[in-house]
Amino acid sequence: MQFPVHQYGLIFRLVEESDARFILDLRTDKKLSQYISPVEDDLDAQVEWIKRYKEREKKGEEYYVLYEDEQHQPQGLVRLYNIKDKTFTSGSWLIRPGSDELTAIKSDLFIICFAFEELKMEECFIDVRKENKKTLKYHKRFLTEINEDELSVYMVLNRAGYQRKKEFLMSIIA
Repeated sequence: MQFPVHQYGLIFRLVEESDARFILDLRTDKKLSQYISPVEDDLDAQVEWIKRYKEREKKGEEYYVLYEDEQHQPQGLVRLYNIKDKTFTSGSWLIRPGSDELTAIKSDLFIICFAFEELKMEECFIDVRKENKKTLKYHKRFLTEINEDELSVYMVLNRAGYQRKKEFLMSIIA
């Protein structure tokens, strides 16, 4: 797959250093950041993190995807990481306040299709903070719980589950 990809009315592309401010704005937003690992509002540190990420991307170890609307206005982010032995973790899923819920569904559909179809992955792991009720409810529709601790619920999506999820999400956005 060649980035950028135009799909579902959105443009998906790999994160660049120039996206650092947008990433920080989402990651430091009080509402959005309550369920993710904290970061400092430090633009230079974010640029440095992206530089290190781009090295992992070159090796196929990680993909950090930014999605935009057709007017090239950034809408959100999602990341594939811990890629090894046909498995991966999906996370860092953030959507700009004011985006409609279909944008979230489209970004999730894109990233799992990219992983399972383009990268030929077999299992997706996700962890969701227990207090993130809306996201947890969404993922529980499709993924199997495998563990939990005081902070998070850990889930897995296998290839058969991916096919069911893909068909369902496609029916929503069609």
